[in-house]
Amino acid sequence: MNQLDRISLAQPLKISIVAHRGKTATVKSENTIEAFQKAIFILRDCASEFVTPQIEFDLRMSQDGYLICYHDESIDDIEIKDLQYHQLQSISRSKGFEIPLFEDILKLCRNRIDLDIEIKEEGYEDRVIALTTEYLNYSSFVIKSFNDASVRRIKDLDPQIKVGLLLGKVTGKFPLLSILAQFFPEYRIFKTGADFVSPNFRLLKFGFLWRMKLLKKEVYVWTVNEEWRLFKLMRSKYISAIITDKPELAIQVLDALQPTRSSFDRKPKLLNNVDN
Repeated sequence: MNQLDRISLAQPLKISIVAHRGKTATVKSENTIEAFQKAIFILRDCASEFVTPQIEFDLRMSQDGYLICYHDESIDDIEIKDLQYHQLQSISRSKGFEIPLFEDILKLCRNRIDLDIEIKEEGYEDRVIALTTEYLNYSSFVIKSFNDASVRRIKDLDPQIKVGLLLGKVTGKFPLLSILAQFFPEYRIFKTGADFVSPNFRLLKFGFLWRMKLLKKEVYVWTVNEEWRLFKLMRSKYISAIITDKPELAIQVLDALQPTRSSFDRKPKLLNNVDN
């Protein structure tokens, strides 16, 4: 048994199943109170010494300063930042759903399920921290972002918060450099002070998990929906969380794998070729 295997076998076996934007098989609208209620109902029974259920969602800010839960930059071709909250609600209701306030989500989920909070924009990190820590214990949430500056600012404002760097979004004028920075984020991790990384599953190549293990950084993989891929990734102790649109399926897969998770002998080659 090599050194990395010994480190692996000494680790706790706990893994998080994270409902992506509160999605479940029975919900129509993501990032809504209804979606979160159903995700809580589905996931709460899987909580154990082996599994931490979580809900992931996105935060933006309206023109009049409300922190809201919404993924896209715009609605009806109008940018979210250019609309007041009552205008956003009017548009969303015409489409059959309501956009919740961040505070309403905190009230709903407090003491019921852990949260994976994604900040979509820069500039209101302090408000997110203030509201989150008012309602939740540090152990019951993480905050993450694609924006390096947001990750660094959150860590500077409150070092107790577990903060993550999202990976898998190509940006900037030099796409090749951006792609390399997704596969090899070591410098970005150092610069931002991130506690964990959250890569798209396609990035799990070129020894990605091996390198994150050496850096002692947890890995939250998104968005994993195929049954075979869930089986493959959940067999790895080097992955701390699986973010999925299909939490029901993820629970079934984990139930099937649980007897083998503690005894599965992982080899470094699996870490280098998880997505192959």
